Amino acid sequence: MTEDLTKRITQFLEIDTNYAVIISGDYGIGKTFYFKNKLFPLVRNINVPNSENEEKYRPILISLFGIKSVEEIQKQIFLELFPLLKNKGVKIASDIGKSLLKVFSGVDIEQYVNDADTSTSDIINYNKLLLCFDDIDRKSDDLQIKELFGFINNLVENSNTKVIIIANEDVLRKEESNNEDDTYSVIREKVIGISIKFNTDVVSIYDQMINSKYKDSLPVYFNYLKDYNQSIIARIEQNNKNIRNLVFFLEHYKIIFNSLDEYLKTDDNLNPFRKEIFELILNFTLPISIEYKMGSLKPKYFKNIKDLHIGGLFDLSAFLSDGPSMKIKSKEEKVETYQEIYKRKYLDDTAQRKKVFFESIFNYITGSSSFSIDKLIEELKSIFVIEDNKVPKREKVLNTLSYWQCIDLNTNEYRKLTNEMLKFVDTGEYKLDQYPTVFHYATRFNNLLNYNLENLKKRFKRGIKKGNFEYKPSLHFHLHISANTEFYEDLKEVAEYCIQINKEIKVKSEKEEVENLFELFQNDFKEFLEKVNESNTELRYKPIFSKFNFNKFWSTLKKAKNTELIEFGFDMARRYTKYVYPDLNPEKYFLEQLKEKLESEIGKSRTTKMNKIAFEFLVSKINESINNFE
Repeated sequence: MTEDLTKRITQFLEIDTNYAVIISGDYGIGKTFYFKNKLFPLVRNINVPNSENEEKYRPILISLFGIKSVEEIQKQIFLELFPLLKNKGVKIASDIGKSLLKVFSGVDIEQYVNDADTSTSDIINYNKLLLCFDDIDRKSDDLQIKELFGFINNLVENSNTKVIIIANEDVLRKEESNNEDDTYSVIREKVIGISIKFNTDVVSIYDQMINSKYKDSLPVYFNYLKDYNQSIIARIEQNNKNIRNLVFFLEHYKIIFNSLDEYLKTDDNLNPFRKEIFELILNFTLPISIEYKMGSLKPKYFKNIKDLHIGGLFDLSAFLSDGPSMKIKSKEEKVETYQEIYKRKYLDDTAQRKKVFFESIFNYITGSSSFSIDKLIEELKSIFVIEDNKVPKREKVLNTLSYWQCIDLNTNEYRKLTNEMLKFVDTGEYKLDQYPTVFHYATRFNNLLNYNLENLKKRFKRGIKKGNFEYKPSLHFHLHISANTEFYEDLKEVAEYCIQINKEIKVKSEKEEVENLFELFQNDFKEFLEKVNESNTELRYKPIFSKFNFNKFWSTLKKAKNTELIEFGFDMARRYTKYVYPDLNPEKYFLEQLKEKLESEIGKSRTTKMNKIAFEFLVSKINESINNFE
């Protein structure tokens, strides 16, 4: 895609011109990468027209990001030239040197300025440079576009300099059109001779990037990136072909890959799942990296994204009454939430059937913690069910019956393994989110083994009832069954039963959790506050206070020290920020009750002055918090 662009630029360099060229395109799509890695090596071999001794062009890339004046631009040009000049003893032509002397006050550059003894071959002039000005649309407001283009016009007309401007011209034009004096079009017409739209060749950039960065230094990582180039490139192209996203992902994923690759060499239980492990991790890490680098994945969305990823093979949300509505919105309805956008972009792909959440990777990518291979291994052992340093027999059976490994089994082997699998169902040994998969394996291929489906469903329910499960958040989000799945209604019934059991576990576990938290509140107020309001934990987003017996809570709170009440006020402000998490809405009534009690205490004559100060402070923080609820 960039071959034609390269040809047009080389032709521009081979002829006499008095205008600049602008290369326009969106931010982050690889314009700068193209210039540094593809164009500049070619430019260095192009002869300057009408030059003596077939002199070559010297390309220089100058970023105008935050630049406030033409003098600063001249300084940047000199800084690019200075190391070469100093090393080779080359003199600067007077037309360059004199203009820069004003900029470099206190710097001894007189020895580099042209003198009578300097031969023509030792002189570097502007007409031997290719000046590429990058980030022109990110310059400081102090540098007016008229002044900048005037400087560029002087270069191209009076110094015969070749100038290329790299910018997002749509943004540049929009910014200038906001001014009363809309001069962009007039100035552009005088200075710019050619405008070229930059089309990113992600495939070419990807190949060049991994070859230069990893081929020699990290050959295993390089080969992996080659094998999965299509998946990675597709995600980058899906997100406006932003090459900065690619760089961010490759460098962060390198740490994960190398650590895991080394570990798997020593683990005979996980190593057989190597291919599936790396596919799961890639499918998770790539979207998280892209969304975080783009600035779309903000802390307030962290829990939403975690909820989307947690789950098993199927997703029943489109069919269950208690699942979230996924109807298509009309133009009049509100726009998609970030959670809905993320799901549509990354999780609705039917090819990516298994969705998992890696806390260790998520925290690393989002900057919450350094990467821990030990934590990742713990997560993998949970996903692939490694118990007592070995894969349990039930998982080996399930893996053998998975697609499409089972297709090589003869009928007797298939029946034997399926019967073994069902014995594990009878004792409730599979995880709750595995049972829809197990039921499907037993009945697929048009009920190959001729099970009575009504009896089989009853058998599954009896076995599930015996299981010892932990509550799985948002299970209903992630049990998906396509309507054309074999024995859809029967499979759906099994999945709904799993959801029912999951809800019962939730009720029981939440009751125990509330009791334990209230006990902690009574015995260690400080530790309670730290636990409830710790960032990026589920308690931070759970309406814990609304579940407490308020009268018992108030009786305990009244006994707290004033310093603890002050700390409680600060914690309330942190918990109920400007945009209160929706799940915390039930706590608004709790806050209103607490405010009423505090104001009552403040009004009592027997309340000490110090207590009143603490109560009034807490009331002020509660008022701020209440105002943040919708």
